[in-house]
Amino acid sequence: MSVSDGINARLVITFFAKARPSNGGSKDDFRPQSLACGPTFSQLLTPQVAPASLSLESHHTLAPGIFQSVYTISAPFPKGEKLRRHASITAFEALHSLEIIFDLIPNPPPDRLRPVRLAVFDMDSTLINEEVIDELARSIGITSAVSAITARAMNGEIEFEQSLRERLRLLKGVKADVWEELKRSVTIAAGAKELITYLHERGVITVVVSGGFAPMALWLKEQLGLDHAYANHLVVSPSGDAYPYLHLSGDLSPEHPIVTPEYKRQVLEFMAQERSIPPSETLVVGDGSNDLLMLGAAGLGIAWRAKERVQRVAPQRLNGTTLSDLIFLLDGQERRDD
Repeated sequence: MSVSDGINARLVITFFAKARPSNGGSKDDFRPQSLACGPTFSQLLTPQVAPASLSLESHHTLAPGIFQSVYTISAPFPKGEKLRRHASITAFEALHSLEIIFDLIPNPPPDRLRPVRLAVFDMDSTLINEEVIDELARSIGITSAVSAITARAMNGEIEFEQSLRERLRLLKGVKADVWEELKRSVTIAAGAKELITYLHERGVITVVVSGGFAPMALWLKEQLGLDHAYANHLVVSPSGDAYPYLHLSGDLSPEHPIVTPEYKRQVLEFMAQERSIPPSETLVVGDGSNDLLMLGAAGLGIAWRAKERVQRVAPQRLNGTTLSDLIFLLDGQERRDD
């Protein structure tokens, strides 16, 4: 979104206190509204835009420790990611133990709902808690070697496709039916079901696009009721002298595309274009460096509990304990647990 898109737009600023009930705090812990409404934070915004073009619509509490300020913008305004990286904002966050999401919405609807028609998610360490390739390594006792490459790849220290091929070579010989065991051990991330249910209630198309593997992505699609799933396909080799059982060959299937960072972005852009969805009405959530391209192409790109480097450069970032926190960014209404 360019800065000119700030004209006749809505700026939604959501403040998440790090100490709140869902993150181990109590209901008596610090609440962010006093800071959000105070003169100090307003002074941080005014250098970015002429004060007369920034009109407050509302301040409202969404939950203990979660507060939202909504402004109407009538002049060019910086992108949300530029705002959140500004030194004065990051200092304010650190001083008050906050995470702040800046969402600039062009042509906003009259209600508080954030326009979103397409939501694309990473799988490993996002919709599920594990890295599947590390779990494959665990099944043959080479966890440390594979996990070390995974960590470097997700932090952007190694080119993704190179790291994927290196790790797969180490996994040659894993039994082809290992997926059934993983389906029993892999855990779906807290709040994922609630978030997907909420998105479906609003008619949003939901997609998982993973640099992991098709058997698990298709399983997760069924578990969460996602609309589409994209992931890497592996070659299975027949039994032989070295491995007297069907096993993974250590190679990617040449008959299917490799899910690189560029491919992830292409999936987002293709699905949006095919359905005439403007980029501003897309949501992307991921945690790794291979998600950065699609995060940057989305209307709202959230690095969720992401690797350190990813948090520094992603459009927005959030480190909660439940993906249902993202509903506050989309709904703009107070939500209570039943």
